[in-house]
Amino acid sequence: MLCKQEPGRIGHADIQDLKSKSVVDIQHKYYGAFALFFGFLLPSMVAALWGDAYGGFFIAGCFRLFFVHHSTFCVNSVAHYAGDATYTDGQTARDSIITALLTIGEGYHNFHHEFPSDYRNGVRWFHYDPTKWFIRSLEMAGIAYKLQRFSTNEIAKGALQMQHKHLQESMAGIYWGPDPAVLPEYTEAEVAELATKGDNKWIVIDGYVVDVADFIQEHPGGSGYIKSMLGKDATAAFTGESYRHSNAAHNTACTLRIGRVVKAKSD
Repeated sequence: MLCKQEPGRIGHADIQDLKSKSVVDIQHKYYGAFALFFGFLLPSMVAALWGDAYGGFFIAGCFRLFFVHHSTFCVNSVAHYAGDATYTDGQTARDSIITALLTIGEGYHNFHHEFPSDYRNGVRWFHYDPTKWFIRSLEMAGIAYKLQRFSTNEIAKGALQMQHKHLQESMAGIYWGPDPAVLPEYTEAEVAELATKGDNKWIVIDGYVVDVADFIQEHPGGSGYIKSMLGKDATAAFTGESYRHSNAAHNTACTLRIGRVVKAKSD
């Protein structure tokens, strides 16, 4: 459907002007004959020069047509099925080197849909995209100009947003410890009183009550260090006074939290 003509767009008048050209008119009128001749007869005639007319017909003619059609169809099928949603998952287009090989460079389809005005499909120089390389060569030769490119900053935003989303999804599947909002509250005096009561082995780290009963024997530095801190605030020792514990140790401590330390209410 032709709508209101925009700058740089081909309008109805332009189409009529093209049709008025004798060369274009002849091509349009005898399109079928041109397609048969250049698509099948000419390859057969050229291959006949070395005695392989059938090879020219079936390989350069039929197989070429078979490959081109299926390669084209893959753009709207395989390119929307296989690969990665590199820049957006708001539609089905995907990026894949395999699809790029099948479609002669159209495999970075997620990029194309997210940044449609960009002349590239594969944004990186090494991404297989012959059309991109050809157009870029024309620009370097001064034949093509004003190539449309999205800024590196905007492209990076899309990629990082998707990476962040995938990271959040992965993190959501891991147990990081109980929700602090639902943990019971204890005063320092209550912690000191209950720290070794029954099977309890409680210490305080970063304002949280941590029950190390199941970990105390596994402590790499021996159980003695933890036993000396039962009922006490071990934050300073945990974060560098005695030993600056690893990120893994901090993560483990988070999973062992059983309460929050609060100030005692004044009488």
